[in-house]
Amino acid sequence: MTEIKKKDNGLNNLLVNIVVPAIILMKGAKLSERYDLGLSAVHVLIIALSLPLIYGLYDLIVKKEKNFISVLGFVSILLSGIVGVMKLSTDLIAIKEAAIPFIIGCVIYASNFTKVPIAPKFLYHDDIFNKPTINEHLADHQQGELQERIKKASFYLFLSFMLSAVLNYVLAKYFVQSPTGTEAFNDELGKMTLYSYPIIVIPSMLIMFGIIRYVYMSIKKLTGLGSDDIFLFNKKES
Repeated sequence: MTEIKKKDNGLNNLLVNIVVPAIILMKGAKLSERYDLGLSAVHVLIIALSLPLIYGLYDLIVKKEKNFISVLGFVSILLSGIVGVMKLSTDLIAIKEAAIPFIIGCVIYASNFTKVPIAPKFLYHDDIFNKPTINEHLADHQQGELQERIKKASFYLFLSFMLSAVLNYVLAKYFVQSPTGTEAFNDELGKMTLYSYPIIVIPSMLIMFGIIRYVYMSIKKLTGLGSDDIFLFNKKES
């Protein structure tokens, strides 16, 4: 029997990385004052960021999911903590927020011109597409054509990351304006984190689905297969 990897729970991911840290950032100081916990704004920031930081370490060390994206996500959280704890300029938050998707997009697209392109890991993944069946229905010249279409799709993916970089920068500049190390800074960082989901994350996911659909339609056109044969959905390993 083939071992099936246990998938990460999307709700847990959302709660640990966005919702709970945002609530702690926005309400932590008031709760500390109400219950006389003696927590400073910096303490609240450290507690809020420790949740996604520990979650990221768990993925990297225990689950051994040492992929490029998870590493950059871990670094992003760590940098937010450093900026807040060391009370550096708030401008660094906006720069950091824009730099992460910018770097990801550039690396993904640039890798197309190397022997190890990264785009297929996002757009033509083994857990989504039934590659053995697809390959059986592709002639030799069609294999190359499919790769060219995936490379084209990777350019669309690159553009989506550039859009995310711009939106991240604008969102950070709009929300985060108070000095670091203050309660107001934590509150603004929490609001930015919450608003990033509907403004950036959800549109980015929709764009990703659209790009994967482009890959699917390309495969369908080249092979003549239907969705039941192209996708691995509802197929069980035995």
